[in-house]
Amino acid sequence: MKYNKSALSNAALLARWQAKGLTVANPADAERALNFIGYFRLRGYALPLMTPTPAGRQFKPGTTFDEILARYELDRDLRRITLGQLERIEIAVRTVISNVMSLQYGPFWYLNHPAQVLGHAPGLWGRPEPFKLGGFLSEVERETRRSKDAFAQHYFGTYTEPLLPPSWLMAECMSFGKWSVLYKHLQKADPAHPNPKKTVAKAFNLSVVLLDSWLHALTILRNICAHHGRVWNRRFGQRPEVYAQAAHHFADPQSYYCLAVVMRLFSRAVDAHDEWPVRLMDLFKNHPTIAPAELGFPAGWEADPIWN
Repeated sequence: MKYNKSALSNAALLARWQAKGLTVANPADAERALNFIGYFRLRGYALPLMTPTPAGRQFKPGTTFDEILARYELDRDLRRITLGQLERIEIAVRTVISNVMSLQYGPFWYLNHPAQVLGHAPGLWGRPEPFKLGGFLSEVERETRRSKDAFAQHYFGTYTEPLLPPSWLMAECMSFGKWSVLYKHLQKADPAHPNPKKTVAKAFNLSVVLLDSWLHALTILRNICAHHGRVWNRRFGQRPEVYAQAAHHFADPQSYYCLAVVMRLFSRAVDAHDEWPVRLMDLFKNHPTIAPAELGFPAGWEADPIWN
């Protein structure tokens, strides 16, 4: 079927929403929001405020344009604090992996022993998936050589061998997603050595299965936030593995709340004074018209021991 919809002016788009029952107190401000935020983006915040009818979707009685904007603004703040929390987790994960592997196999472990320490991992339908070494090394070279950081420029300006830098320098230049994939494929090169996946997971008081699953889920969340995607009221496709000691917090594994719990459990190992609960509570205090339930937070969530 051919797409045949025409572009409409902001005034026409606003009129369309008004015809569906939306109350607009200040049309000029609403058109400005449509001009600089966009109808298509705001539509993601509007749809949950609508109900299906025989004549098509209609806004729930009394819904205002300001309610749509309020959810958009909360989402902006939510992405900001989420990225801040993920930054702490990402740095911790890559540091622990780099340290564990460097101590066991030397600072150039990913160059000197790649076939031994980066093996097959379960792929789609359980099929063994080899580590894509060529693509990884190409990415390491590209990201480290183009880095403007003094440590990267010093290495390439001072040393000619090895061609790529030690693990701790490489760690600063590679993405969270790449470290998630690296962890998935880690294995021990020597039977006498401890399993590096277990050693890394233990640093966070987690099992290998949990860490594998959670890294994948948080990588997807980070990418959504980094590309300004909507987090509010989103159903996430990657379901984190359930933490048995706090299973009731995973009752809705596709909610943002479940991912917030994952970040909390992760961060408690990294920082005994983790302020993630405070940031979440402040978020809802700053947006009092929006119920935490819209993000999957249960009633009275802030009183649960996991947040204290």
